Amino acid sequence: MRPPIAADPPGGPGFDYRLLHRVPATAVAQFLALERRLQAAVQDVPGFLGESGPRYVGRIQGQPAQRSIHLYESILRFDGLESFLQWMDSPIRRAILEPSEQQGYAYEGSADWEGYARWLAQSVRGRVPLWKTNLLVLLVLYPTVMALTMALHGLPWDFHAKLLLGNVGSVAITGWLLVPWVSRLYGPWAEGLGSPGERALALASIVGLLVAMLQLFRSLPATLW
Repeated sequence: MRPPIAADPPGGPGFDYRLLHRVPATAVAQFLALERRLQAAVQDVPGFLGESGPRYVGRIQGQPAQRSIHLYESILRFDGLESFLQWMDSPIRRAILEPSEQQGYAYEGSADWEGYARWLAQSVRGRVPLWKTNLLVLLVLYPTVMALTMALHGLPWDFHAKLLLGNVGSVAITGWLLVPWVSRLYGPWAEGLGSPGERALALASIVGLLVAMLQLFRSLPATLW
């Protein structure tokens, strides 16, 4: 029986990672067997809290001569970023996945937006409105994703490998560096401290930075993407 998603451990928030699996209709049984092997292997990883899924979420209907693709979602939870990265880079995990990837199994991953929100909420003293948390996450996540997309563009890897590396890279950079930094920088604004003018200036600076980054990335050559 799969362990359920656990509650946040005392002293720190859990970290959720969502995986979307693309499974050919003829390979569903093999996929479910693969998931059972991965679920058994991850139990021994320090910091693993639980897994939800795989849950069937739909399918992509192919052309008459093509196979349809079934979509499954699973969510992994760890006690922190370091434990998650340890599992993603585990030789045991790679050894289990490689034969299936060579036969066409593919997946996409993304960090749960709410996981970043929990990091930010833990970094400030008072209660933080959700819209402020989301705005600060966007401030650091947007440029990180765009920069990694450019950095990985020229690598001779397939789309799914680049996507996974980009997600892991963005999680590591934002989780270890940028989220703590932005929470210190904008902590007073997030908590509603300071004068009305100071709070307005902080909000304006965030919006201004996002607009400036949007214009910067728009101005770059399309060949970088």
